[in-house]
Amino acid sequence: MSKLDEQKKLLVEYFQQGCKPEGKLTLGLEVEHFVTHAGGEPVTFTEVQSVLRQMQQPYDTPVLIDGEYMGYTTQWYGISLEPACQVEVSIVPQSSVLKIMDIYNQFYLQLSMTLAARGLRVWTVSYHPTCRAEELPLIPKQRYEAMDRYFKNTGACGIQMMRATASTQLSVDYFSERDFVQKMRAACLLTPFFALLSDNAVRYQAHRNNAYSVRTRVWQDVDSDRCGVPPHLMDPDFGFESYAQTILTRPLIVALRGSRTKAVGRKTAQEIYGSHLQQKEVEHLLSMFFFDARLKTYVEIRGADCMPPKYIAAYAQLVKTIFGSQAALQNVLRHYEGVNTGDIANAKMAVCKDGYNAWVYGRPIGKELAWLLLQARSRTPSQEERALLEPLAKLVVTKKTIREEESEND
Repeated sequence: MSKLDEQKKLLVEYFQQGCKPEGKLTLGLEVEHFVTHAGGEPVTFTEVQSVLRQMQQPYDTPVLIDGEYMGYTTQWYGISLEPACQVEVSIVPQSSVLKIMDIYNQFYLQLSMTLAARGLRVWTVSYHPTCRAEELPLIPKQRYEAMDRYFKNTGACGIQMMRATASTQLSVDYFSERDFVQKMRAACLLTPFFALLSDNAVRYQAHRNNAYSVRTRVWQDVDSDRCGVPPHLMDPDFGFESYAQTILTRPLIVALRGSRTKAVGRKTAQEIYGSHLQQKEVEHLLSMFFFDARLKTYVEIRGADCMPPKYIAAYAQLVKTIFGSQAALQNVLRHYEGVNTGDIANAKMAVCKDGYNAWVYGRPIGKELAWLLLQARSRTPSQEERALLEPLAKLVVTKKTIREEESEND
């Protein structure tokens, strides 16, 4: 057996171990936030480190990377720093969106109050609210420095993506390889809809923004090797092995060696590592690819902007219901049967160009969004959970983005 085959076998086993027992779907939430001074000046690494240290409780676990304090973990969530001091919260998977939002809102209140006492503020927008990307320095993390250098040669928007974007990411369980394939395909098919529903770039490069889905457009011009739709997604034999093949044979940029990272440029994991990858090396390897939906021990759905809490709750409930119902999942796959990876890429660009006037997969997007929300509503038995969907339903009816809705309310 070749080294590549042994590495693939190991990754496939890792993915198989990620299969959860059939049952109630759990959902993990990650949200990135910008922090600035009250006047809009960017926060420094030292300032945001100090904020996180103040928030950390004695029973929480600090996180050190490259010898620097980068956040902490609690029983319910982890806090980490993204490339230009974005503060990310990663909530432990829960079976209830109401529980997720209870955890998120407690964190958000603590962050807001800690920042306010220091003359700082948190923003729930998807593009930096006051600065051009080029004005924002990176935090001292070797991984980010290597990625920053690399992306300058792979696309026009690496600097903007790393320094000036913020997202909402949801992770869903998969119960088998077949279930993973269905959820990965559905997540990518629905990414253009998620992009529009969450569209929340109020400003772009320090100017008021009127363009649709700026963050989505930025991601299209970063690095085609690791962004966009996973290769071979719609092939009949797509599965754990083909995903592993992609991950192992494309440029890695940064390798993990023990507890340290090392820039490796266009060398691949196949070239760098031996046959027996350590679990930490596998986790690092998977984290270096940023497809619209990516595989770890769950399916991570990455297409949404950072949003205010009520929209996060609505989006999480939409995803929880669609991906937690086999009937809804099958309806999505049947509804878009025959769509290929090129169609998905074209749909995202149509949304960036035309917003609610876009045609997606040959249909007007407004009608498709109404259909998607109907799928969710009809399978959400609890009135309290159905009510969570209302902010998104209102956007679809009024044909407004979060960006437009929030600007009108300012």
